[in-house]
This record gives sequence, structure tokens and C-alpha cells, in this order.
Amino acid sequence: MIRAILAFMLVALAGTAAAQTLPVPFVLKQVGPGVYAAIDGPEHKSGSNAGFVIGDDGVLVIDSFFYPEATRALVAEIRRLTPKPIRYVVNTHYHADHTGGDQVLRDAGAVIIAHRNVRGWVRTENIHLFGDRITPELKVRIEALPLPDVTTTTGLTIWLGSRKVVVKTVLGHTGGDLTVFVPDAKVLFTGDLLWRKIPPNLIDGSVREWLATDADFAAMPDAARTVFVPGHGDVADASDVQDFRHYLLDLRRLVTEGRKAGLKDATLTAAYVEPKLKALHPDWTISDRALAAEVRYMNDELAGKKRRPVPAAEQRLARPLDPVARRNPKMCGTAAGDLQHRRDGLA
Repeated sequence: MIRAILAFMLVALAGTAAAQTLPVPFVLKQVGPGVYAAIDGPEHKSGSNAGFVIGDDGVLVIDSFFYPEATRALVAEIRRLTPKPIRYVVNTHYHADHTGGDQVLRDAGAVIIAHRNVRGWVRTENIHLFGDRITPELKVRIEALPLPDVTTTTGLTIWLGSRKVVVKTVLGHTGGDLTVFVPDAKVLFTGDLLWRKIPPNLIDGSVREWLATDADFAAMPDAARTVFVPGHGDVADASDVQDFRHYLLDLRRLVTEGRKAGLKDATLTAAYVEPKLKALHPDWTISDRALAAEVRYMNDELAGKKRRPVPAAEQRLARPLDPVARRNPKMCGTAAGDLQHRRDGLA
């Protein structure tokens, strides 16, 4: 009997150890004291990058991946590193690859913070984002994505005890973008305003505004010592910010030249832009599909016919307050982002 019990315990312990060492769909990198970047793995089973900040009295998460399974793995990693509660998740924009796991984080105790436009777009514009690739199952899932609890149009400061986290509104990618800066660690989570050696998704973007925002990144105080966590691609530095700006500048210049030469469609993309852009950025991973979309969106922007999301009226929840809202009765978002919730860390 004793041998049987010992054997059972050994099997149980082995199973627990195996569960604890199961591979996660992202690479967790410490980029500062108590600051972590979760970089999407090579099989793209997270869908994007995310990250989190451990403060004195809680944790703030940046973005929630596309796949809820990856988000659950992120929650497990956070709880492995700290017993502190997960208080907030900041969505850098509405795209489903950054908001798909929000419900997992809400269930874990987080208040969802986003730009006001995310509240109007997360369940509607994501349908447009996927276009003809959307399935009935994905459509149902998108329409059920949780709406943010707190919204802003001017940015805000979040205090995790004595640790300051600065959320800022920026322009370029969607019209509803936020960045998250941790001053004491010199770490900036850029969302999709920065991609490292991967062509960006321009479907909602304004390259003109995007270039200006990335110029501001490069001009930050201590930019040379700042860690930049992009929305896609590996952890970046100031030289990667400049490299990304040069990519956007080259794309705009080449499409402009092709338009002046009367080139259109496949001729503009395959015969003119593609070989030149790949030659200028040989260390980038540039697929034909991504480049064709980029040229089309860039061409539309230059022609003044680019479709971009239009801010909608604020959506109100047609359901009772969820448990997070009940725990935070004073928490609300305003059009001006004027938030008064100092007790729970927002200022």
C-alpha cells in the first residue's frame, strides 16, 4: 500500500512538473525591473506581442493577444512571478490580435483601459479588419469582445503604488492608439506604432501621422537607453525605430514614384515597389501578400481615398455592471479622459 501511494505521488508530481514546463506560445523577456515583454513565438500562436508591469500593489498588462489560450498562459506566467493582483489591462488599439484575450484578463480581475474609439470599434471595425477571411465563428467571437471599462482621449497616469505608468494617446495606426511608458525602467510599449523588421498593417493607418509619432519616439529623452516593445517583432531599440521610419519613408517614396510613372496594381507592386523595397531592407521578412496590401493602402492614402475608421458615439453597456465595475464603482471613462480614481491607482 505504501509503495502504491508513493508511486501515485511520484506520478502526480511528475504530471505537475510537466504541466509547469509546458511551452508557452510566446517568449517572456524581462526588459526592466519588474517589466516584461511577451513576444509572439515563431508559430504565431499568440497573434501579437503583449507585456506587463509589476508595481508595489498590483500588475498592469499591456494588450491581451489574439488567442485566449495565450492570454491564460500569460496570466499563469504573471502569477508564477508575483502574488500581486492583476489590476489593469491597457489596449494599445482595437485590433483583435491585441484585444482578443481581454475577457480572460477581466475574469482575472483587470479593469480594461483603452482609447475611447476602441469602445466604438472593437466589435464592429474588427469585422472589416478580417474582410473575406472572417468565419462565422470568428464573427461571433468578435461581437462578444468586452468593451473597455475606462476610456480616454487625452491619456492618463496609472499608479501601481509608488510606480508610475504613463498612458499616452498617439496618432498613426488606427485613430485610437495608446502607448504605455514606464519611466523608472525606461520601457515604452508602442503597440503597433512600431514593428520590428516586419511590414506593418496599414489598413487603418495614416503614414503621415505615423512618421511623426515615430519621430517623437526617436526624440524621446534617453531614447538611446530606452527599450521599445513593438506590437510585432522582437524587442527593439532606438536604431530599430529609425529603421522602421526609413521603411515607411521608402514605401511612401516608391509608391509615389510609381504613381507618377503611371504604374498601377500588380505592375506597381511586383515590378516596381517590391524589388526596390526588399533591396533596401534585406533583413526584413516581407511576404508578397503583406507588401501587396501595403502598396494598395499607401496608394489609397496618396490618392486621398483611404478608408479609415470614423469615431462613433460612446457605447454604453446594455447589461448589469460586471463584477469588475462593481468592485470599482467610481471608475468611469470620459470624453476628455479626465479620470478621478486615485484610490485605485488612476490619476
